[in-house]
Amino acid sequence: MRDFWETHHWPEGERRAHWHLLFSDQPSVHDFARAHTDLLARHPELSPVPIDWLHATLQSIGPLTTEQTGAVEEAARPALRKVQPFELEIGPAQVIHNGVVVALYPEEQISALFWALRQATEEVVGAERIPGRPSRFWPHLSLAYSNAHWDSDDLARALVKLRPPRARITVSHAVLVDQQQLWRDKYIWRPLTRVPLGTG
Repeated sequence: MRDFWETHHWPEGERRAHWHLLFSDQPSVHDFARAHTDLLARHPELSPVPIDWLHATLQSIGPLTTEQTGAVEEAARPALRKVQPFELEIGPAQVIHNGVVVALYPEEQISALFWALRQATEEVVGAERIPGRPSRFWPHLSLAYSNAHWDSDDLARALVKLRPPRARITVSHAVLVDQQQLWRDKYIWRPLTRVPLGTG
């Protein structure tokens, strides 16, 4: 596994807006994450994500002015009215090249949410201001970031054996946050606005 933080180093003090799914009101997601706590704690090469800061990034944006923040919200509201609330299954966890992530299924509806937010955000800040358009959105939730270069084969095998029950939630809104990186530890944020899906 490689060091996540080597390639994700923000300038000190920089804050970046993101569209997230948040899980503060989803106890089944908390239970799923806690089922991995002991295993992840055995590996000092990992920076586990605290329960309070669990999130699934939908779209990274970057620094926004107050005016841009309001404009992004206003662009997103009509876009998300066209995306109906949907069910999402969370799990299993797996090792990737720079951390431990959890799969989110099915991909079709959360991908539709991503593209709606992407288009609305581009209309305000411009496509060149946000990360390049992917050929395919990869929905995931991070449980831990790697803080070293190390052999994670034992961890990968342990995750396959662990397999706690998957969490199931209803996605009904997206949250625009003002995010900050705590270097080699975690990400924290301040919610800016919550935009409902469908007509809710």
